[in-house]
Amino acid sequence: MIRTTQRLEAAFMVDVTSSDMSLLFESPGAVFDEAGMINEFGSDSASKPGRRDKIAGTTEVGLGKSICGGPGEPRREEILLKPKVVLEKDVVGDGK
Repeated sequence: MIRTTQRLEAAFMVDVTSSDMSLLFESPGAVFDEAGMINEFGSDSASKPGRRDKIAGTTEVGLGKSICGGPGEPRREEILLKPKVVLEKDVVGDGK
């Protein structure tokens, strides 16, 4: 998965986008950051801010763009596409 991500990063960064773009992905085993992800199925009652579930895999690569702020403002990153992930809990179940 890491090698595939690196190949995608090279393709996006060198062949497609400008240097103000960055490839976004989540590594397996990373702690799920709900604020950094989108909920593509709408409101989910099981979805709680600050979830500690682990990521089992990335299903889609995201893309971010670095944007220069106005005078005296710092650069900020705008997310154009967020990676979607599979959670360990969804793969192995919740133990019930």
